[in-house]
Amino acid sequence: MLCAASLWVVAAVSSWTPTATATRTSTWSDAVTGICAHALLFEGSHEIGTHAGAVAVAHDIRASTGRRVRRIRALPVAPPNPGLASRWLVLEQRLAALYATSYVRIFDAIDAVETPSQRAELPAILRRLLDAPDPLRAKAGRLELRLRAPDCTGGEATGDPTMVIDPPQP
Repeated sequence: MLCAASLWVVAAVSSWTPTATATRTSTWSDAVTGICAHALLFEGSHEIGTHAGAVAVAHDIRASTGRRVRRIRALPVAPPNPGLASRWLVLEQRLAALYATSYVRIFDAIDAVETPSQRAELPAILRRLLDAPDPLRAKAGRLELRLRAPDCTGGEATGDPTMVIDPPQP
């Protein structure tokens, strides 16, 4: 009896592969959700209040999304639509690059304010910079729905009231 059990264990272990297990226990969208759910726009801590700090955050934004995209591309489970998935991953990286660029531009816009008239123009400038990613975010969002995948940049609105730039006035 022990020999039969040992043979079964050896057979089971030798036939086990990560790909076989992943395809039986999860789908591509489940695996992507495991990588991207609760993603942060950037993962490191950075100096605040300097142009160099803003550039470091921008670099981190690109790198954080890049790491997640590489993990997705390395998944042993194939996406249901490889072409669509590849297009989405390219959009995620483009979106992260736009978030990064916007972050530095926002810092620069705030830092450049010296006069009352510049201060008065600042909210409109910031609104344009904050809204710049919206068309690309919408395009990526449509693909996410089709692929059943979450945002992987960490830049999706979370509903956090502290993230609102100009809250509604009473």
